[in-house]
Amino acid sequence: MSATDTVPSCANVTATDNFLIHILGSVSAVSVTTCFVGLCWLFYLKLYRQFLYRLAAYQVTASLLHAIIAISQFAFLNYDYSKHPSCVVVGYLYLTTVWMKTCFGFWITFHLFCFAILLKNTKKLEPLYVVTSILFPIAISSVPLATGSYGPTGEWCWMEARKCDKAAGFIEQIALWSGPAFVVLILQSIAMLTIMITVYYRAYGKSDHGRDQYRKAFKQLLPLVAYPVLFCILVTPPLIARVYGFAATPSKGLLILSAVCIPSWSFFAGVTLITHIGVLRCAGKSACICHLCICVFPPTNGKIPRDSETTPMVKAQTTEDTHAN
Repeated sequence: MSATDTVPSCANVTATDNFLIHILGSVSAVSVTTCFVGLCWLFYLKLYRQFLYRLAAYQVTASLLHAIIAISQFAFLNYDYSKHPSCVVVGYLYLTTVWMKTCFGFWITFHLFCFAILLKNTKKLEPLYVVTSILFPIAISSVPLATGSYGPTGEWCWMEARKCDKAAGFIEQIALWSGPAFVVLILQSIAMLTIMITVYYRAYGKSDHGRDQYRKAFKQLLPLVAYPVLFCILVTPPLIARVYGFAATPSKGLLILSAVCIPSWSFFAGVTLITHIGVLRCAGKSACICHLCICVFPPTNGKIPRDSETTPMVKAQTTEDTHAN
């Protein structure tokens, strides 16, 4: 059997596919910039010593890796599949990094739920967050690697429909990404809605008990809330396109929207980290980025809360982080 015999005849790249790869790679390039700037700022200020910032850094690091892999899809424009087995490697890393982003986002949601609703700090579970967010993506991404399913899907390198068997490829894509991602989407949506309603009611409801404390907590939690919210918003169009694509060819508009949303998840993760740092660390300074952050998430009284002004929840976590270092 020759090398070309291993390539499905349905794997031809069209002009539309090339256009989608250009969109994916271009937005990913911008995403790399925002993630890199955010992480550099975080390490420069040594904010990694604090647990909440480390949670954000894990998410942004995974987003940075995914954006880099997405950029590598440019290498497969107008290529002969039989001469590029590296497409398998890119497909594996692409699925692994997108699962890493999903896992870290899930644990951020879990921490927010415990922290805001149950008033429990989950800092001791940090090793669990990191280990599972690395090992689980590696494990689930190894399944298509073992079955030889990675290859050209048309738009980019991912799990292909082996031997042009659309049903077989669809089942694997649903089982290893779309299905679990949809479950995570539902769980995170319910959790985030519960968190925001509960904290907002405690901060601005009729009861005066602890109102000021929860208002400060509400404002400090807002930047971290953005990560799971971004997942819920930006993962929806690609999931719709993937499921709809089994029954019929998705419209060009839906495909373009998906190609924009996938790397935009990384782009806004970087922007959120920059904003997060700007809100809590740069209030009152003259830098333009700080003014932008203050307008989006205004700090209490236009300044960073001191320890005496910080909520018991936030103060307890900050104190623990300080003692730990």
